[in-house]
Amino acid sequence: MKKLYYYLILIIEKLANLAENKFATHGLGRSLRQLRKEVGLFKLHSENLKNQKLAAQRNYNDVQVSGGSHILVGFLNIDIQPPADLICDVREGLPLGKSSCKLIFSEHFFEHIDYPLSAKKFIEECYRVLKPGGQIILGVPDARVIIEGYYKHNLGLLEEQKERWYKNRNCLEHINTYIDMVNYVFRDQDDDQKYTYHLWAYDYDKLENLFKQNGFADVKQWEFDEKIANPKRKWGSIYVIATK
Repeated sequence: MKKLYYYLILIIEKLANLAENKFATHGLGRSLRQLRKEVGLFKLHSENLKNQKLAAQRNYNDVQVSGGSHILVGFLNIDIQPPADLICDVREGLPLGKSSCKLIFSEHFFEHIDYPLSAKKFIEECYRVLKPGGQIILGVPDARVIIEGYYKHNLGLLEEQKERWYKNRNCLEHINTYIDMVNYVFRDQDDDQKYTYHLWAYDYDKLENLFKQNGFADVKQWEFDEKIANPKRKWGSIYVIATK
């Protein structure tokens, strides 16, 4: 079976490399680049299955999911690539045992996974691995802020969003009206290999609904704390804390 996977990955990688062929159409190239990215994630996840199984046998106080380079000291940091402590594609589930941790923290990750399948599975998994009374703190871009800003035609908000979120990217020339910013917030960048695009937008009501549907007893807005949250994420975001 391992050999079969090896050859399958090899074939897909060669296919994906056609993305840069000058004869490839934009649509084909975009699809192949995404395929190549998913193959890379699959390899990282598969190569770390042993560590994931070992992690599932332990208890943890604090866990961060998909924090990227924002590593939290004293937490088990889980992500699909280094510098995380544990490499795992959490769309496939959390590599932790039932009722094995007290706190899960995750910010600006949830909007990057598909809804409803992966999003609802992630919430279910958080409920499974948290101890009774355990909590999850989840932060995402606040779609309500964006929609209200569009409705009020708040150009000042538009400029602040561009400055805070996109000044270091190559998309500023394409943001000419407020509807462009709405689209970037809901979709993020199309066909950009450095940034992962958004797949769903959330506000407080939607987050509360998701957590309560999956058994969490109490959900409320979380007061931003720079001791664990990334200060760069505060503006334009909504954080909730849900208790099992």
